[in-house]
Amino acid sequence: MSPRSRSSSTTSDDLLLAIEDDPKHDPSPPASWQNLPHKTELMALAFCRFSEPLTQTSLLPFIYYLLQSFPTADGSPPSASTISKQAGVLQSSFAFAQCLTGFFWGWLSDHIGRKPVILMGIAGTIVSILGFAFADNFQEALFWKVLSGVLNGNVGVFRTVVGETVREKKHQARAFLIMPICFNVGIVLGPMLGGALADPMGKYSGSPPLWGVHWPEWTERYPYALPNVVNAVFLMGSWFAGLFLLQETLETQRHKPDMGARVLLFFRRLYRRVPTGHTKQPPSSSSSGTEEETERTPLLPSPSESPSFEPRPPFLSMFTPQILLTLLCFTFTPLHNATWMQLYSIFLSAPSASNPLLGGLNLSPVSVGTALSFLGTLGIAMQLIVYPPVQIRLGLIRSYRWSNSLFPIAYLLTPMLVFLRRISDAATWAGISGVLAIQVAARTFAFPASIALLTNAVEVPGVLGTIHGVGSSLMALSRTVGPLVGSWGLAKGMEGWGVEWVFWTLSLIAAASWTVSLRLKEGRGLGH
Repeated sequence: MSPRSRSSSTTSDDLLLAIEDDPKHDPSPPASWQNLPHKTELMALAFCRFSEPLTQTSLLPFIYYLLQSFPTADGSPPSASTISKQAGVLQSSFAFAQCLTGFFWGWLSDHIGRKPVILMGIAGTIVSILGFAFADNFQEALFWKVLSGVLNGNVGVFRTVVGETVREKKHQARAFLIMPICFNVGIVLGPMLGGALADPMGKYSGSPPLWGVHWPEWTERYPYALPNVVNAVFLMGSWFAGLFLLQETLETQRHKPDMGARVLLFFRRLYRRVPTGHTKQPPSSSSSGTEEETERTPLLPSPSESPSFEPRPPFLSMFTPQILLTLLCFTFTPLHNATWMQLYSIFLSAPSASNPLLGGLNLSPVSVGTALSFLGTLGIAMQLIVYPPVQIRLGLIRSYRWSNSLFPIAYLLTPMLVFLRRISDAATWAGISGVLAIQVAARTFAFPASIALLTNAVEVPGVLGTIHGVGSSLMALSRTVGPLVGSWGLAKGMEGWGVEWVFWTLSLIAAASWTVSLRLKEGRGLGH
């Protein structure tokens, strides 16, 4: 072997060892998107997970105008500061409901299985989003938002399924990108969908009907319902995809018959009984036996004929010092990220003021949707192209710490965009793009790394769903407190305090999160 070849081989091994447990040379091919295991299951999971980011981000372009359309007690339109507070209450109520139920859904998934919990969550989202679409006032909208959070607190279950499906650490860099990619796809399609379909009859904008179509009468009474109805139709498709394509990953439930397989078998039998005009041959005993065997055969093989499972440890003993530290970081990141996302959409829509720091950028719903869609498009590109090789080279911990150092910069620059608005539209959009690029780069690395770190911190079988349920509840708590307090702060900023202080406070919180990340260590996980 030439020295050049030997050097190339050594470099390749070093990259692989950055994310693998075994320090010995691994003869298997390097991890890539092509050899990622269980792609069908992961894609089905992604399709199901897509529900929350799509429904949440489709509201962002028109949430300001939706709240503006709701009547107040005296019949006057609400002020910009009132709308900011109401938007924060809506977002926080959803997250608070998830906080209260996240642990329950994680615990339930450890007992009845991951798949039933996921399907129940999607069904709950369909019901609540249709109710929200036809809300007549802020109180009704708030009720449906709370119900949506209660019925769809299973984000941790999705992360648990990814961790149980792909246990080889060399593939985790890509496997744990599935959920963040879904979020960014939702950020791309959601705002585009919401901005395009909001007010199709032009009731408030004064524009002609969308696409020149004569829309149903309910689109005039509920001008912002159409995006939610379209979302509900999409979610019905994701529910059926989950029913037929998702496979159970909980060890104690894997050997049981799958409901989706039973439904498919029923329709297969029904199809065979439909006359086709040809002579029907009587089924042989062997084919009949095969069909019955198919019905009894689980989609995933049982690990043994009579599987034995380790008893779950006591509740408090699950939380080792490293898990607690990881959960702390798990709480910090959504605290500032979700708050910034909420404030940013309001900041882009809010009217300008004579004092630049007392107003926003005064963008239309279509422009807000374009800005947020750019955020998602950039995120997808970075996750697919940039994240895997950089994460392999830096390692999980270093890439996570590096990403946490970028958040404070993005938050410091955000309020300065109001000064670019006075220069030109080109300068404004250049500033928006720059801030989004920094924030997306930080989020691209932080979220999949935090999920992988929490998964690898769990080394006891049977509690992964519960731990991720706790993590989901803590994230939801952050997404409750952050947007609620942040929206109040933004409202106060528009009333005279200045909008910059709320964004700079987020920068301090993000800096604290980076400090905590310096104490993190990576665990071995369940696959060691």
